[in-house]
Amino acid sequence: MDDLSIQYGFGHTDLKLINHFELKMKISLPNNFVKLLSKHNGVKCLNNSFNYTDLDGNYEEPSVNFCCFGNVSSINIDDFQDFDMYGYENIVTFGLNGGGDYIAFDYRQNPITDNPSVVIMYHDEYIKDENGNAKMKIIKVADSFD
Repeated sequence: MDDLSIQYGFGHTDLKLINHFELKMKISLPNNFVKLLSKHNGVKCLNNSFNYTDLDGNYEEPSVNFCCFGNVSSINIDDFQDFDMYGYENIVTFGLNGGGDYIAFDYRQNPITDNPSVVIMYHDEYIKDENGNAKMKIIKVADSFD
């Protein structure tokens, strides 16, 4: 992680902000995620894409821009970290891709882990839950943040 080419970021993040977020959400964030965001809040790397295969078997290579903690440019976006307008429990957003989809940690299988899988929540594709409520379509893209 020390060899990342940082395009921009908002400087250091006070670990108290990250710890407060973890307590509020009742989660433990991955160690390398905390290390990265504590040094480079809202980081965007030059090589910021990752690859995965979607549910239709298509190869995808989206970019990722990380969300920030605390007040940045006079905007409080701490609550943006846990954005989910469609009610998934134990999904914690940490970034967005270039297409506007949300990249998140998935704590649904194990809410007390500090090594959750990573998912994408499609902002423009929905499924219905068992109660007929619309939810963003989610697919797993990685076993861990690393």
